[in-house]
Amino acid sequence: MIQLVCSSKVSEKLKVELSKYQLDYNIEYELILVERGHEVPSDKLCVVFDAIDYMDVVKLLVSGIQKNIHKDTVTGFSDNKYIVIEPKDILYLETNSDCIVAHTLSHTYSMKETLQYYETLWIERGFVRANKSQLINLMHVKEIIPWFNSRYILRMVSGLELEVSKMYSKRLRSTLKM
Repeated sequence: MIQLVCSSKVSEKLKVELSKYQLDYNIEYELILVERGHEVPSDKLCVVFDAIDYMDVVKLLVSGIQKNIHKDTVTGFSDNKYIVIEPKDILYLETNSDCIVAHTLSHTYSMKETLQYYETLWIERGFVRANKSQLINLMHVKEIIPWFNSRYILRMVSGLELEVSKMYSKRLRSTLKM
């Protein structure tokens, strides 16, 4: 996964840190970590760093990997247990007085983080903000009904109808090219 192009001292330190996170450093690589002053290969993706900043490089790699893992699944709490949920199964998220609630076809789950966090994380998955308190998965929208005062009603596959506020209707039109 990762090739190291650096001094032996920095290489040993990086190997120790990378092994803590089960990051491989072997011959088959997708990324090259290059200590400043060493030759930078031109055929692969490289991260050039100063020797003193080797820990920052590890943090950067680990945060990117953790973010990608979290994009694929989330953890919801229901019936005194945690459940792993795929974003594609979520119809919509909404704010509650003390948490975010994820609605699926069969259950509701309480979740951590904020609506803004999930909106940013899942925008490329088809989630759009409908109003201040709801984030909708467009893959579960059956119909879009124009409503009064430049608003829309989204009829979900479950039959539930959710209102898109005037403020967010422009973003919906732009997203769907309406």
